Amino acid sequence: MKSKPFVRRVVWPLRRRWRALTPRAGILMYHRVATEAVDPWNLCVSPEHFEQQIELLARRRAAVDLGAFAGEDVIDRKGSKLAVTFDDAYRDNLEVALPILERHGVPATIFVISDALGRTREFWWDALCRAVLESGDLPTTLEITLGGHERSFVIDDDSAAVMAPGRWNADREEPRTGRERLYMDLWNAIVVLPPADQDAAVATILLWAGMPVAGPESRRPATREQIAALADHPLVRIGNHTRHHPSLPDHDAARQRDEIAGCQRALEDLAGGPIDRMSYPFGRNDAASRRIIAELGIPVACTSYPAAITRTTPRDQLTRLQVLDQDSESFARWLRDDHALLEGAA
Repeated sequence: MKSKPFVRRVVWPLRRRWRALTPRAGILMYHRVATEAVDPWNLCVSPEHFEQQIELLARRRAAVDLGAFAGEDVIDRKGSKLAVTFDDAYRDNLEVALPILERHGVPATIFVISDALGRTREFWWDALCRAVLESGDLPTTLEITLGGHERSFVIDDDSAAVMAPGRWNADREEPRTGRERLYMDLWNAIVVLPPADQDAAVATILLWAGMPVAGPESRRPATREQIAALADHPLVRIGNHTRHHPSLPDHDAARQRDEIAGCQRALEDLAGGPIDRMSYPFGRNDAASRRIIAELGIPVACTSYPAAITRTTPRDQLTRLQVLDQDSESFARWLRDDHALLEGAA
């Protein structure tokens, strides 16, 4: 086995050299423009940092519409072109992010969960976070029915009463405490359930935690009226993000078709025109979902796999880079050093 010094001295420079010689472009993935004290999936970018990031894209004339990725014109050796996308159509996308995009003339795509529009509850993953990670003292045992099966979960340390210090990143860190393990165990069990069962599960968990079922309005998705108003917007396009945001490969082809084609019909009716882009919920897709995309004639579909786009990237599996809550200098350095994009950005 080669030593770590060898990797740092030889392998990493070769990899950076290869990336620098490979024409590329990037798609940025956002979810919310907001500030939250607890954010295990890094869904939030503060309004201040979002404006800095968008201003950088505008200054470098880097921003392009996602539709350009159906071809190869945006791909070059400096990685100079980037598209901005939002998943889930949170209300703050329209109320906070859109004015910033308009100020700087930067285009964006908002991927919409059609059956969630106007929803008066949080998405299940936000409700689960509120119940388990934002609550006070918790009971140490949870008995719950999930997918028709009785399940029992135990918090086996003192974290039921004492929260761990500092923020926990569920994407990059193992759970540090019993409370965080409970959150991940429940998330993994709920993500594969049908939508009605997901809402029922998190309602039960909220009550168990002593939290109200109704969450903050700021975490709710946009309304039908807000999305319909984007139909003629010069900068914003809407895209298909399924009817209910299921993990598509965990359902059969018929259910996947209902989710994807049903969302397509609903959004086309709402927008009064064709929808030409798709984002797979959780980035998860399989041959069945990609076949449905092709049958519907959708030219570009996005995953959440963190990599730049090259000429060999399948257009029905476009990779995306999740943007973190960072200032413009850190944002530019991350794009340049980690992904060979926007080289020379300052």
